[in-house]
Amino acid sequence: MLPITPRGFKDVLPGEARWREAIVSATRTTLSLWGYAPIETPTLEVLEVLEQGGELSSTPFRLFDTDNELLVLRPDVTLQVARMTASRLSREDMPLRLRYVERVYREEEGLKALSRQFTQIGIEAIGLSGAEADAEVVLLAAEVLGAAGLTNFTLALGTVGVLRELLALCEASGAVDRDWSRAMLRAFHAGNLVAINQLSSAPGLPSRYAEVLRALPLINGKSEALDRVDRLVAPLGIRDGLEQLRATWAIIQACGLAERVTVDFSVVSAYDYYTGLVFEAYAPGLGKALGNGGRYDRMLEGFGISAPAAGFALGLETIMQALLNEDALLNRDAPGPAAAQNELRLVPLDDDNPAAAFIEAARLRAQGQAVMLGTREGER
Repeated sequence: MLPITPRGFKDVLPGEARWREAIVSATRTTLSLWGYAPIETPTLEVLEVLEQGGELSSTPFRLFDTDNELLVLRPDVTLQVARMTASRLSREDMPLRLRYVERVYREEEGLKALSRQFTQIGIEAIGLSGAEADAEVVLLAAEVLGAAGLTNFTLALGTVGVLRELLALCEASGAVDRDWSRAMLRAFHAGNLVAINQLSSAPGLPSRYAEVLRALPLINGKSEALDRVDRLVAPLGIRDGLEQLRATWAIIQACGLAERVTVDFSVVSAYDYYTGLVFEAYAPGLGKALGNGGRYDRMLEGFGISAPAAGFALGLETIMQALLNEDALLNRDAPGPAAAQNELRLVPLDDDNPAAAFIEAARLRAQGQAVMLGTREGER
């Protein structure tokens, strides 16, 4: 049998591994400077426990252990952190600013030829609420992407509150049901304008609701986008999330990040644990987001405690692809293995005095120099 890896998994060889390590090191430093403490979560979780926090964001790998317990390989870290906070920490510990670099695993159909293993760089801010906390999460996401080496990226932010309140009005009209609302959320999540238009044509749905549903995903820009949405939904009595998003935008603008950030009401998550701010990060030339985040104030309730929370997760592999794209566009060498490693110095071994090479190597390493001991002939 050929020594192959399972579909969607791969080995990471030294050159790429050094590059990954350099990116992770730079982002960890940034997160530490913002006061975020490191955590690690288990690779396996009890499925039934994890689902208490909300709908899983992907299809997980499932397996039974010898206790006949149904487990999943970690498909996401946010739900794990919520479970850990409820079971291991207390309200006296809050606010919590936590950071992680973890591998996650997601099942994919074989015909799609997609990766099934990813590395997430993320944070969770638990016990923090308001526009200031939302702005912190967005500003930190931008700073982490910059620390990773990206120079060309944008963040698009919105709020799920407006759409969820509108869907509640649609259901209250009696023309549609909960299944229709879930389908509409999925259509917004996927950016599927065709599906949004089709669902908005549901028989009996009041035209004033249908018009707003069709218009919302087309609204994006800066502060004027907030004004447009306000004028659109105010006659319907919808206010949820708009004022906090406006206050968050004001902080982002004051901090000089407005050029990188847009307000985009097509950015909506279908997952039920998001309660307010949602955002995604993008880079040119990529067919998917660099990462996403938002506010999920009710997630911890599923685990028996109540606390506001927000966070984000960025994909290491996607960031690396964006870096390669940037270098290709700028016609310069890709920043891979060579750029991620200090120049490696060789200190030869001396048969008559081998300890001298170790002493010299230790001296150089103390100065920050990467050193490798030489090998004798015949040992290569």
